[in-house]
Amino acid sequence: MRCLHVSLALACLPLFAQEKPPAEVDEALRGRISKFYQAHVDGKFRSAEQFVAEDSKDFFFEMEKQRYLSFQEPQITYSDGFTKAKVITVVKAERRIARLGNVVATPPIPSTWKLENGQWYWCHIAEKFVDTPFGRIAIPDEKDVERERKIAEFKKVSPAELVSQVKVSGSAVALSSYEPASGVLTVTNNLPGQVTVDVSFPPIEGLTISVDKKTLKAGESAKVLFDSKPMSSNPKGTITGNIVVQPLNQTFPVTVTFAVPRPARGQDVNH
Repeated sequence: MRCLHVSLALACLPLFAQEKPPAEVDEALRGRISKFYQAHVDGKFRSAEQFVAEDSKDFFFEMEKQRYLSFQEPQITYSDGFTKAKVITVVKAERRIARLGNVVATPPIPSTWKLENGQWYWCHIAEKFVDTPFGRIAIPDEKDVERERKIAEFKKVSPAELVSQVKVSGSAVALSSYEPASGVLTVTNNLPGQVTVDVSFPPIEGLTISVDKKTLKAGESAKVLFDSKPMSSNPKGTITGNIVVQPLNQTFPVTVTFAVPRPARGQDVNH
C-alpha cells in the first residue's frame, strides 16, 4: 500500500527540472505548509484557517476535514515567477474500510498555494469537473458558488446512496399463457452520469423482452418491454430474471407470471 501511495506522489511531480527557487521563498512556503498541516495533526482546524487565502476561506470552512497522524516533507512545483505553487504532501491518516475496520493509509494530498502581500496562502482553484464512477463529468458554467455546491454534494454521497439513485418501477409483470399480452417496467437514472440498461431472463417460447433505450444520461428513463405472443394455450411456469444496470453492476430481480386459461385452472383443482 505504501509503495502505491509513493508512486502516486512521484507521478504528480513535473516531468522536467524546474528553476531552483530563491532560498528565502522556498523556506517561507515550506514553513507555512508545515504549520498548516501541523494544525491538521493537532486537530485545530480553526488555527489552519490563518494559512488560507481570503477568497478560499468559505470553501475551506465548508469542506470535510480529517485529522492526520503525521505528514512528510512536501514536493513543490513553482510557477508564475515563484508566486504560485502546486504542492504534494504525503500524510498518514486512519481510514475506516468495511470489513477491515480502521487502517492506516498514506495518501498524497495535492494543494495549491499563492503568494499574497509577502505571505504564502493555501487556496482553492474551482474545478470545472468532478470525478465519478462514470468518469469526469463537466460542471455547467454557472457561478462559482453553485458549481462548488454541486461538487461538494456529490462527494458527500455514500455508496449506498449512490446505488439507490437508479430506480425500477416494479418487480413483477403479469402476462398470459393463452393470449397476447404485454407489460412495461420503467428504469430511471437519477445519477449525475450515464448508465447502461440490459436484461437477463430465461427463454420462454413466444416471450420477447427488450429495452427501448439502453444508454441513459442523467435524469433519463428507459422502458423494459415484455411482449408475450403464446404459440399455444399450454400453461407456462413463472420465471425470474434481472434488469442489469452498469457501471454499478446493479441487478433488479423481476418475476414474470403467466395467467392460465380457465379450463386449465379447473383441471389443476381437480388434480
